Amino acid sequence: MYIAALACAWIADPINCSPFGRMQGIFSVAGEISCLNAATRIRPVADSTVPVPGNIAALFWLRRSGRLRLPCRDLLAPAIALAQHGFTPNSALVTAVQDSSSKMSDDLRTIYLDESCTVRSFVRNPALSELLQVLAVSESEDEFWRILRTRDPGPWRPGETLDNPVSQVVPRTLNLIDGGGRAQRLLTTGNQETWGTWTLLGAAIAVELRNSGALDDFARAMEAYVLSTILLLDRIPFAVGSLQPKVSRPSVEVDIASEAETIARRVVGLLDVSVKELWSELGKTYFAGPGSHTDDANTNAFAIASGDDFLSFTTSIGPWFGSKRSWWGAALGHSYAMKSGAFFEGQTHDVTEMSPLILETAGCPQLAIGAAGSERILGALTYLLFLRFGFGLGGDMANLISMPRLFPKDGAIRIHPDFCHATRTHLEDRGFTLSPTGYQYERHMGIVNLVERLDSRKYRSAADPSGSGGAL
Repeated sequence: MYIAALACAWIADPINCSPFGRMQGIFSVAGEISCLNAATRIRPVADSTVPVPGNIAALFWLRRSGRLRLPCRDLLAPAIALAQHGFTPNSALVTAVQDSSSKMSDDLRTIYLDESCTVRSFVRNPALSELLQVLAVSESEDEFWRILRTRDPGPWRPGETLDNPVSQVVPRTLNLIDGGGRAQRLLTTGNQETWGTWTLLGAAIAVELRNSGALDDFARAMEAYVLSTILLLDRIPFAVGSLQPKVSRPSVEVDIASEAETIARRVVGLLDVSVKELWSELGKTYFAGPGSHTDDANTNAFAIASGDDFLSFTTSIGPWFGSKRSWWGAALGHSYAMKSGAFFEGQTHDVTEMSPLILETAGCPQLAIGAAGSERILGALTYLLFLRFGFGLGGDMANLISMPRLFPKDGAIRIHPDFCHATRTHLEDRGFTLSPTGYQYERHMGIVNLVERLDSRKYRSAADPSGSGGAL
């Protein structure tokens, strides 16, 4: 189900994902819980911004492991037809093409723009259809790359291998108690290429704040969330938005419990200081500084359930249309690490911003959830976890993602215009600048997709009101 949907997204959502991008995910299938990590591998070539893809390697790994029950030609048939026959671009794609057209290579511009440089009302991509047909019949990853490069060498050196080993690892977990007193377990990808560890830390901070009694008032609780998010993003060993490492050897091997206690204690202290003292402390973080501005590029998140099996995967090619170059009608991935020229000791893979999650209740998967939007991925997911495990709101998670949100970004608080007036006033009184943000794709606070099991027979799915995604 995921591969079929992903391949269609390569066609219809080319701004955020491509066969030449990367993949991170967590799954619970047939009782097995694991993570699949397929980051883009860094090429040992000076000034290169085109890494070796992870998506293709992951697909062949899934084939070899026996997890794809249908032949690839059947899984890819809908995407092949979509690329051949074409589709009407949605508003999100139109926006991204208009925003990126001046930087796009000529072949990408030809696909999406007509002779008058207007976004096409109907998009076809026969080259990408041919790529998918090759992918459908190739017996191995080596055969796939050999066929493509025989027809078109691409941006790699003649003898350069495109092997990219993926890894399957045990998820990182966090035990939680929800507002109804139920024991739950949050699972995510705890590796260097995702926000996973930091999302768990955000949930743990929410619990610490709840236990401290600091969240009894809603407006004060929202300030606590804002402060905890700023301190959490400041704690991560990569600069917000740029993914430039702050230290020579960044790591996700942290003690979540002690880190959560430390940050929650700082938040509680800041809630009670004067406005002057508050901003004196915030001035020491990334948030109030000139380097806080980041882009609005996205990834694509998939959440799927079938019976007892749950899957949450994310994929990305970096900023919109990746490196703005293409090969076989698909955008080539773009490495943030190579773009910045900042490497850390022992680095072999690109660093990305993804955080697929699964939530278990009584040992059974209940929720698969993920988000898109650079550092807003972390913000969107930690906000929902804050509402559930910090503030104690019950109900379906599908209802929670439809509630107005807020997120500290670019030195201000992005906030939905229908957020409660008392909270808006409270935050302004505390010196924060509010940046009203509508439910729009161009400027959002993270785009969430989820599927949730309500009981043994009922499921519910939801797509973020700011995105163009769908829920079935």
